[in-house]
Amino acid sequence: MAIPGVLITGSEGLLGGALQATFKAYSLLAPLFCSKSVLDITDPDQIESYLKAHAIQYIINCAACTDVQLAEQEVASCFKVNSIGAGHLAALAAKYHVVLFHISTDYVFGATIGRPLRPDDPTDPLNQYGRSKRTGEQLVAEQATHFYIIRTAWLYGEKGNNFFTKIAALAQQGRTIQMVDDQIGSPTYVYDLATAIWEIIEKMAKHNPEHYPSGIYHYTNEGVASWYDFAYAIVTTFSNRCSLMPLSSSVVDLKRPYYSVLSKSSFREVFQIKIPHWQHSLAICLKRWQAQ
Repeated sequence: MAIPGVLITGSEGLLGGALQATFKAYSLLAPLFCSKSVLDITDPDQIESYLKAHAIQYIINCAACTDVQLAEQEVASCFKVNSIGAGHLAALAAKYHVVLFHISTDYVFGATIGRPLRPDDPTDPLNQYGRSKRTGEQLVAEQATHFYIIRTAWLYGEKGNNFFTKIAALAQQGRTIQMVDDQIGSPTYVYDLATAIWEIIEKMAKHNPEHYPSGIYHYTNEGVASWYDFAYAIVTTFSNRCSLMPLSSSVVDLKRPYYSVLSKSSFREVFQIKIPHWQHSLAICLKRWQAQ
């Protein structure tokens, strides 16, 4: 049996890097990691040429504009990648009978409904980043024939530029940190998400992919926290005194979801993958960061 080829777009990003770091445990797969300089998803001719030249059976689309502030200023550029680029991948995945994994976000939601948000709950994005990702989801669902939209949230890791590395660096310096305490969600350790994606694809490589229904799924770590809770759990590991002060989101210019805890029931039921608690994964991340 030929080893399935897996194309990873946006490999230079946080999730792309985690996928590169974890794939060796999955010997049934042959990944091809492509940064933007190698494969630009906004160019459909480039995508098609790549699919013709390689035996690709799966695509993991990590390519995205994720700077929420910048998306407000450069709306067209944001939509070009997050929406139009996703649509190109979906259409060509359908043409070449490729399974598409498209990474999305809790920012497609806006309304607070008092319970964990399910994949079929109405979307109501509050900012341009969320709107661009919602449009990308819609194009994937319309054009791909076999797809998995995986919404995640509060993605972090010990490498790169993300919430964890910023707070850990400030805490190490003993700096005063102000942090929003009224936005609620679930942190997601990027290596947990990467491992889950590889496990799903390996299951599909061993069995019939049709066993796993196409659609939208949610993946974050288990548990709930505010941004303040998350920051507090990071700074308390440092011996020097770091002042952490709560802040109301009402003083922050950019609108973000107040409550974006994602329900993972369908993910667990369909894929049968255990999801770690965010505090457990954060402890692992802290140890790895301190060992660097």
